Amino acid sequence: MEFPVGTLVWVEAGEGYLLPGKVKIKGKCNDVIIEANGKEHSITLTKLTQSVKKRDVIPESGTEDMIKLSQLHEGSMVYNLKLRYKHNLIYTYTGSILIAVNPYHLFDIYNVETARAYESQLLGALPPHIFAIANSAYMHLNANRQNQCVVVSGESGAGKTETTKLILQYLAVINKSTQNLITEKILEATPILESFGNAKTIRNDNSSRFGKYTEVFFDKKDCIEGAKISDYLLEKSRIVFHADEERNYHVFYEIISGLPQDHLDKLGLLTADKYFYLNQGRSISFESKNDSQDFQRLNEAIDFMGIQDSE
Repeated sequence: MEFPVGTLVWVEAGEGYLLPGKVKIKGKCNDVIIEANGKEHSITLTKLTQSVKKRDVIPESGTEDMIKLSQLHEGSMVYNLKLRYKHNLIYTYTGSILIAVNPYHLFDIYNVETARAYESQLLGALPPHIFAIANSAYMHLNANRQNQCVVVSGESGAGKTETTKLILQYLAVINKSTQNLITEKILEATPILESFGNAKTIRNDNSSRFGKYTEVFFDKKDCIEGAKISDYLLEKSRIVFHADEERNYHVFYEIISGLPQDHLDKLGLLTADKYFYLNQGRSISFESKNDSQDFQRLNEAIDFMGIQDSE
């Protein structure tokens, strides 16, 4: 196969998947130099060469649904996600699966107006979005009268916790009930779960250290009537040990930072750096979290949930 200078190619460069590249120089005896990932690779082409393949053009901002890619393999999928991420497009479909690349900051795409725009729309009618997945599950629930499940999966720091909150937020917005107390309670449960079950790790400042299965119940009028959150596999070892640059569970630091000094004195509590179980990671505080404010938020959530002081 001929590869003139300027030909777009996929090249196997030892990364474990194909990289997008371009033929830069064509020498003698079928030798070519291909530029890929900022590096030059010298390859001798033969009839048996499998490490170089012609590459079709992908739009500058990528493709919304990777099922539509003419060349579908790991390299093309990673490259497409990279193109979209460069344009602040963090969501991409692969059929009915939504892939999210965590930008580690919020975009203004989760407001009520956006939620309403996705309501009752078929999957794929609008650009990829987590609201589209939540809406698809809700529409199938209404149409088929069968339980629906959304699986949120990914490595640490991928954004599973925030994605789950956004799904619940969407369901709260489109809820048909005129009484919002139940939906507000569902949303207010999040700060409690995060305080007692989340911690700072090397990869994620707010990592959930437990599995979570959330059920939202609807009545025959499609109104939310309740919810149930089941937790499992809590990382109990973190109570007594955490690695360097990590922390114990948020709640310990929030209590010490948020309680008034007279309460701390009454309870005999010192600053967090004085306790081995809290200071061994040498990361008592960090920029993205205000433990004092989060303690107040935790107290507000507990009060709103109706949990009494005696409990």
